[in-house]
Amino acid sequence: MRTLRTRLAAAALVLPLALAGCSNDKTQSPAANPGGGGSAAAGNPVKVMLIYDETGSGAAPELVDGANAGLARVNANGGINGRPLELTVCKTGNDPNTADNCARQAQSLGVAAVVGELTLQKGHEKILREAKIPIIGAVTSGTDLAEVAQFPLDGSTPIQTASLANALAAQGFKKISMARIQIDGGGAFSGFANQGLTSANQKILNDVPVPTGAADMAPYVQAVLANGTDAILTVLPGTDSTAFIKQLKKDNPNIAIGIIGTQKEKVADALGTASDGLYEALGYLPPSYANTATKNFVADMSKLGFSETRGFRLNAYAAVLAFAEAARKAPEPTSAALWTALPTMSGIDIGFTPPIQWTKGNVGGYPRIFTSCAFIVKYSGGKELPVYDTFRDAYTGQNCTTPPKS
Repeated sequence: MRTLRTRLAAAALVLPLALAGCSNDKTQSPAANPGGGGSAAAGNPVKVMLIYDETGSGAAPELVDGANAGLARVNANGGINGRPLELTVCKTGNDPNTADNCARQAQSLGVAAVVGELTLQKGHEKILREAKIPIIGAVTSGTDLAEVAQFPLDGSTPIQTASLANALAAQGFKKISMARIQIDGGGAFSGFANQGLTSANQKILNDVPVPTGAADMAPYVQAVLANGTDAILTVLPGTDSTAFIKQLKKDNPNIAIGIIGTQKEKVADALGTASDGLYEALGYLPPSYANTATKNFVADMSKLGFSETRGFRLNAYAAVLAFAEAARKAPEPTSAALWTALPTMSGIDIGFTPPIQWTKGNVGGYPRIFTSCAFIVKYSGGKELPVYDTFRDAYTGQNCTTPPKS
């Protein structure tokens, strides 16, 4: 009989990125770093590509902002062993054929890697895999969790869900229930949470599927509150998450709520003061955790004219920095060299995560998850404030190595 983790891993691989709220390709010039202090890069560029959905339920146009800010920082600090980093942006149009064309363009341009991508399209990964072009720091989902071309920086939804459940139990909640999107394979979400609750000898109390676009959230709220629920995990797409939490706050204003999914900043904005007290698990340190890396991120975004730092901006910024660190360690900054070297790399330090390694995957039973750590925050005044000052293991609740404050 398959183990629980094996069954959950299998379910995770078929889950779509259901929570997200050649194309117009544009090569970004290697901009000057707004906050750099090293020597500017010169010479033949090292090329990377960002592939992303700019429309559809997985749309994340903010990725471009973060990637350009990361590009600027890398280039003003010597680039890749003295060579400038060059970014090509490729929009998928939420179309698998266009995404495939992006991958083919990456191959024709000779990019060293795809960085920070977020797309619902998956077929293009086969093209990248066959060309031995690695994908570094993607926002992963579904089949990404078994794709050998993927070299993620965080543990994605399986780890964040387990970590948030573990943290709620550590906060003293005994009857944790879940409201999650109603899709095929959606029961895997409660399985992720149960993995995080094992160390507390708990399981999800009520697992309530909620149809996308439900006109009346009241019945689902009552179902999730049944049997004395004292905390709730919501795994819902943006507008549904907002509607559900509003109804939940009406029925039980003081209930503890953990929020999982994409477009969380839009949910928080729509809720206003009702977002105060929401728990969230992150793969990266938030700007409210003041260290050198987060300060650089905020400053770099600001000096390029970007006042907003939420959403997936940090994911793309961090992916560019992680690529730069890996490329400097590789024998040469090419896709072929990186393809061979990345699986041997550990101790990649970008200041936003525990040290990154790609030598040992299969964390939680997912082939391309390499970390079990997440950072727990709680909303207050629209900001994500740390609940603990450390990353914590999703399964044990033990502290993970965390970059120091500065």
